[in-house]
Amino acid sequence: MAMNPMQRRARNSFLVGFLVALIIMAVVVFILLFQIKSIKEAKEKIEALQKQVLVATSDLKSGQSITIDDFTNQTVQTTVNPSDVISATDFEFTDNSGEIITKIDEDGNELKKSMVMKIDVPSGTIVTKNMISETDDQTGNSERIQELNMIVLPSQLLNGDYIDIRLSMPNGQDFIVLSKKKVLGTNSTSIWLKLSEEELLVLTNSIVEAYTITGSKLYAIQYIEPGLQDKPIPTYNVSAATLALIEKDPNIKEEAKQKLYTNYSTDIRRTYIEPELQKDIENQGALVSAGNSNEIEKIQAAREEFVESLEGSEDVGYSR
Repeated sequence: MAMNPMQRRARNSFLVGFLVALIIMAVVVFILLFQIKSIKEAKEKIEALQKQVLVATSDLKSGQSITIDDFTNQTVQTTVNPSDVISATDFEFTDNSGEIITKIDEDGNELKKSMVMKIDVPSGTIVTKNMISETDDQTGNSERIQELNMIVLPSQLLNGDYIDIRLSMPNGQDFIVLSKKKVLGTNSTSIWLKLSEEELLVLTNSIVEAYTITGSKLYAIQYIEPGLQDKPIPTYNVSAATLALIEKDPNIKEEAKQKLYTNYSTDIRRTYIEPELQKDIENQGALVSAGNSNEIEKIQAAREEFVESLEGSEDVGYSR
């Protein structure tokens, strides 16, 4: 039976519409498949970036001593090479052959290896190996914690800061007595440091020399980035005259400490001068002494105000 023109046009329109619908459906299916593939690839990339690494459990400061206890394992997304990230093995003691060993202290407790942060990092940060360095601050047999109250302290010194202790002479000479020491605790007048027997001897001699030379000053200066700044070599040499003085009267060590503390705390000038140590610099010392007096008084006043504002915080004070 022959179709009339209207039926033919209707059939052709249906066929065209059907074909267009098929094409649209094919395009939609293709787009959906492409999107699914893209989502799958993106998911695989994300999963590839997920790694189990150590992250900081709290904010870490430059120069801070850290142990494995300062980190926790977390699954994070990162492009950092796993070999560059610190791991638990970095905090293991090893012998000369590279074998992991256990160290025990005098009380029978297992020692934990510590490292030093080179930079500040916030909590939750992945720490890489180039952000830390080995510490030479492991406790030695002769080391003791020493409280010092005869050193001029920076006005804004905090617990955990690193300092050099220097001896300034009235003739312009300035010597490094102790270098890069960590402040275990501090208040308005005192600091607590861990010192070896040798360091204590050198410091004691510098205290005696500061006491006997008018216009000299024993003071501390802070590091800006202790994790990045190298430890300088001390330049202070114990003088023969000071050694002879200590040998002659061993009690002068404590006397010197007390005199310096009185001098730097209350600005009362001492009157005792050792003639043998004053031959070449007595005139300079008399002039410099007055300037030191004003400077020390201002620093001490600023420090007392600063410490008072931080009372009760972990930034000042000392508790073993």
